[in-house]
Amino acid sequence: MFGHIILRYCHAKIETYKPKHKAFIIVGNHADGMDPGYELMALKRYMRIVVSDHLTNNKFSEFFLKKFAGVIVKHRDQPTSHVVEQIIASIKEGVPVSIYPEGAMTPNGETGFFSPRTGQMIKDSGAALITFKLTGGYLHAPKWAKKLRRGPVHGHVVREYSPDEIAAMTVDEVNETITRDIYHNDYALQKEKRNEYRGKRLAECVERILYLCPECHSVGKLRSSGNFLECDCGYKVELKFDGFFHNTGTGLHFESILDWDKWQKDAWKQIVLGTPKGELIYSENRQIISMFVKHRKQLINKDAEFRLFTDKFEIAYDGETKITIPMDKIKLVLNVSIEALIIVTDDHYLYIQSQYPRAAAKYVAAWRFLTNKDYK
Repeated sequence: MFGHIILRYCHAKIETYKPKHKAFIIVGNHADGMDPGYELMALKRYMRIVVSDHLTNNKFSEFFLKKFAGVIVKHRDQPTSHVVEQIIASIKEGVPVSIYPEGAMTPNGETGFFSPRTGQMIKDSGAALITFKLTGGYLHAPKWAKKLRRGPVHGHVVREYSPDEIAAMTVDEVNETITRDIYHNDYALQKEKRNEYRGKRLAECVERILYLCPECHSVGKLRSSGNFLECDCGYKVELKFDGFFHNTGTGLHFESILDWDKWQKDAWKQIVLGTPKGELIYSENRQIISMFVKHRKQLINKDAEFRLFTDKFEIAYDGETKITIPMDKIKLVLNVSIEALIIVTDDHYLYIQSQYPRAAAKYVAAWRFLTNKDYK
């Protein structure tokens, strides 16, 4: 009964599937916050779901996961091997596991990069592999948006691979199989279907993903209101029910968030790497700084300035620089939840939020550019 209510509310059609194997790992694209629920409804099986630690601080997520499924929590300050051990242990118990190799919901509508270690873990588990694809999920519930849209969502099992089939594959072949089966681009499909995703204030908070103006190339000057996104320079576009931007009279550089995001990553890289060594690249005020201690979040300051330099991050409040984090001491920088940023070092696990919509992803990109890491 509860499942039918969710499907009606989300305008979702989920195809049911009966797994051929008792123990399996199900791998899906991460497009919608309801992804785990869709998989549970499709397979009608109890399973453990790998989730990031920030979800354990969300009361709704915690209630849903504890009521309908088990969880394996991925703590960002712990090695990935801890999670892999729990996944393999669950499979040995005969309990299926659901993972989202991208690690986070797609911010722009296209299935993202995932670690090639995924294939090795699946081979080591000795389990069957089920691939699951969701379409329309991003346009129905964009990661950056405050409100859902009313439009079609469809989920289905792509294929089930037996343990023998997985054993016969190389690690690269397992990863290629996953990539092929779960890859999806909601905008490519929408260009064919032109479904409507109706709602109110469609562009509200899109500056959580879009941070660089294609007209004047300024950073952090975009602001949303209702169905519109506008820059201080006067450039303005409208987001409509088809999920695409439309011209309001100032021109149209990009039709989709995906195309805009791909362009801004390249432009941002030029800005970041073109800044002289040791100098400030960008800063934002009114930032909320917390620190995790023994997996518990403790507030540090609610009105801090967060600064990005070519060789460090800085956090300042009460008129002083309080925390300095050298780039070469950082283990991980990730954009989690809607707009939160985490920075993990051997000494700190910082959680940074904002009092206003802003794109945390630009800091992830900058860190990867400055430390010669791939960023896709």
